[in-house]
Formats: sequence, structure tokens, C-alpha cells
Amino acid sequence: MPRRIVIVGCGVSGTTAAFHARKTDRTSEIILVGEESVAEYSRCGLPYAFSGVVESLKALVGYDQSFYESTNRIDLRLGSRATKIDPSPRTIEIQDLVSGRNQTLGYDSLILTTGASPGTLSVPGANLQGVFTVRTMNDIERLANHLETVRAKSVAIIGAGLTGSEMAEALVNKGIHPIQAEIVPEILPVILDPDMASIVRERAEKHGVEYHLNSSLDEIIGKEGRVIGVRIAGEKYDVEAVIMAVRVRPNTELAKQAGIQLGESGGIRTDERMKTSARNVYAAGDCVETYDRITKRYVFFQLATTAVRQAMAAGINAAGGDTRYPGSTGVATVKLFGLEVAALGPTTALAEKLGIHPVSVRVTGSTRLHYYPGGNDLTVKLSAHSEDGRLIGAQLIGEEGATLRANFASMAAHLGLTVEEFASIETCYSPPLAPVWDPVTIAAQALVRKLQLANRVESRSK
Repeated sequence: MPRRIVIVGCGVSGTTAAFHARKTDRTSEIILVGEESVAEYSRCGLPYAFSGVVESLKALVGYDQSFYESTNRIDLRLGSRATKIDPSPRTIEIQDLVSGRNQTLGYDSLILTTGASPGTLSVPGANLQGVFTVRTMNDIERLANHLETVRAKSVAIIGAGLTGSEMAEALVNKGIHPIQAEIVPEILPVILDPDMASIVRERAEKHGVEYHLNSSLDEIIGKEGRVIGVRIAGEKYDVEAVIMAVRVRPNTELAKQAGIQLGESGGIRTDERMKTSARNVYAAGDCVETYDRITKRYVFFQLATTAVRQAMAAGINAAGGDTRYPGSTGVATVKLFGLEVAALGPTTALAEKLGIHPVSVRVTGSTRLHYYPGGNDLTVKLSAHSEDGRLIGAQLIGEEGATLRANFASMAAHLGLTVEEFASIETCYSPPLAPVWDPVTIAAQALVRKLQLANRVESRSK
């Protein structure tokens, strides 16, 4: 009998797991279950389809149904929800959301790629028409239709992380004024230190984003059931819609009901093979917790790059192969108002909280030699572990080159290099392309000197 592999979740993780399972086992029966009416699409592209930078939502769809069923022989079941797992006889219950019909499937291997759900806030008016989250195509369609119907002039965004910041830019591109509230003192608090985040905020303010930092949403004000305003930190602002862009939570209800172990971060706990605590059950993507190679903790990373690597391992192993997922540095990037923003590792505040006590430097260099036209400033902040000198963080902001250099720093952090080792790596040079001393190398050299000075001071004090 051929192996039966059931995959729950038809996002990028589920699709990646299915394709790699098929490559590993050409004879297996693979069933891919998804709640939405469309197959895998780029959630990260939603703000750009909303703004019109991407021509349509349809352009975000990765593959048509025939690519799953004919090319890869994957039984694609859209509009279906997994309702119960029984790990002992290895069965899963599936409900067709249109007909309501239930079906029980046996499985040899099960992969959970159930993703995550957007967070909301329990404030007065949260159920009014005109309050949205941004997670699915349907979310974007409903938001766009509402804004057109009410001829929106201003929209409140609650949260100034990656999603909230991307949506602020998208609204500006559509000629709508964003009023953005963030409960902490600076934007992008998960990936950037305040001194770096301020660079992005000041650029966004020049484009018309109105920030209210250190501020919380008190109330959503309505009239005749529809949003007409918000109250932020005691002040009223007229808006026609509210976008909730607070942190997401992993979808673990199905796993929890089946007795599958969850981790400290709230995500599903897996080993290096992406296997859960239940026999022959694997998990990947936004529903799992991820091993952070820098802080040596298990954390909740919501990154597509992390998800596809985990899913590849889950798919291969569920199909009888043997591979490992080594963990992540959490490297992430975003482009906002012409600035590339890229970062990896814990922020200074988080590192201090974890007892790491980082040593950091910040430098600004150019992406070209001073005499060659077209160079742009690139601000680089690097952090090292105060005890062993390991590179533990990088934050880069500039109009070009930040993302590729973050990949370079991520590789060094992934390998556990010290800042001194990182600084000694030779980089290429050509006047039209790169300076002799790259801004990242200059920052690393400065950090080496700072670490050496700190060590000398410590030695004298003993």
C-alpha cells in the first residue's frame, strides 16, 4: 500500500511540504487540506496588491489547481477544515465548509501547517463595520471595498510593526492619510533599536504618516454601526476605518486538542526533523516555535523564509527521507518609503533582558566610493556578545544594499562567527559596485576595537 500523507494548511508551508514530500516519495498519496477557496499565495504581497504596486490579488497565487493535481498528483481539498486529530489510530476528521459533510481519513504521516491568526484588541467598538485585520485575500478585498464605499480620507492603524508599517505605506500610495498608534516608544520594535527605527519613522513622517507613539487605542467610535473615529491616548481622531496590526498568534488549537506538546512561545514544539511529540506527526511554519541560533531559545518567528525551510524538512521526513532544520537567525527585511530595512538577532533591549549585555556600534558609510556617482548612505549597527565576541545582531538601513548585506551578516551569525572573524572576511571592490571597505566591514572593525577596549578596561579593574 502506498504511504498516505495528509497536510493541514494550504499556505506556503503546506504547499512546500507537499511538493518536497512528492519529490521524496513518488508513489505516496498526498492530501492537502486548506480552508480558503484559493491555493497557496503570497501573504507578504498583500499590502502591495492593495496599493496597486502589484497589479492584482490574483498575481499573488503561486500555482493553479492543475499544477497540484496533474503535475504533482496532490489531492487538493480547498474549502475544507481539519476538526479533530486522533494520533492513536492515526486519523483526522475533515469538514467540507460548503456542504458541511465530515470525513475521517487515516494517515501514515501528518503535517500541520496551520499558520497563525491576526491579533485583535478588546476595546469598545471593536465589532463595528470598518475594523479590519490583514492576513488573507478576503481581508484585503473587504478592506479595499470598504474604503472605496466610504470614500475614506483617513485610516487608523493599530501597531507599527512590519505589517502595520507596510500598510501605512500602502495607504499613502492610495492617497489615504494613515494615523498609526504604537504602544511602545518607537516603531518596528521587534527588529530595530530605537535609534535605528527613528531613521525609518522620520522618512515615513515626511511622506505623511502620523504617528502616536507610547499610545494605546482606547476606543473605536461608531455611528449607525460604522467606524467614524478612534480615541488614542485620550484624543479623538476622525477615521473611516481601523486596521488592527498587532502581533499574531499561532494556530495550535488542533494540535492542543490532540495532546501534542506546545512550547514556551505558544507554538508547537518540534525537533530538528520537524517532528512533534505525536508519532508520525510533523509541523512547520507560523504554527511552530523555532530554534533561534543566536539566543539559543525557542521563539515564535513569523517569517516566510523560516516557514519554507521548516516545511521542506517536514515534507521530506514525512515521506520517509531524513533531513534536519538547523534553526534560524530571524533575519528579516522590508522596504518602506524608499528605504531598505533589514535586521537579524535580538534588539538591544531584548538582549539585555536575556542577560546577554551586548556591545554595539553604529556607523554610516556609502555603497560606492565617494568619487563615483550614485552612492547612497547605508547605516549599519552591529552587536556582539560581551563575553565571547560572537556576532549576535545586525540592523541595516539605506536606499540600497541593506538586504544583501543582512544576508551576509546572517550567514556569519548562523555559523557562530566572532565579530573579529566577520571583520576579516574579504569583500569585493569595484568603483561602480562596491567600495574597498564595505560599510558592514567598517562597522565590524569598529566593533572589534570597542570589544578590545572593553576587555582592557575589565582586565585593569580586576
